[in-house]
Amino acid sequence: MDNMPTVQATGSDLAEVEQDFSQAVDEELARDTSEVKPTVRNMIATTGISLKRLVDQMRTKETELEAVKAAATVEFERVIAQAKLVRDNCHQETDADLHQIRTTLEVLDPARAKLAEMA
Repeated sequence: MDNMPTVQATGSDLAEVEQDFSQAVDEELARDTSEVKPTVRNMIATTGISLKRLVDQMRTKETELEAVKAAATVEFERVIAQAKLVRDNCHQETDADLHQIRTTLEVLDPARAKLAEMA
């Protein structure tokens, strides 16, 4: 710490700093009094701007939510279409199997009846 330079301020330096500080405070106070005080019209304008911003945010959120609904509807329709396709394929395969069984029964039933008569 012995190597650190010391700052020596003379009385005139401190007076100048104090005067500069006092002048800055005076200027700031003068500026505050010269600024336009908020009027009812300014407050209404500020409130209008705030409300417009809020309405814009709500409209944006509304649009986002409508998009979510639309996407859900599209996904629902896609799933329903796939389910119908699965159902139709299942019915087609089952109908083909039922036709084969019924055709076979039409042939076998009379043969079974004849065998039953013979027995």
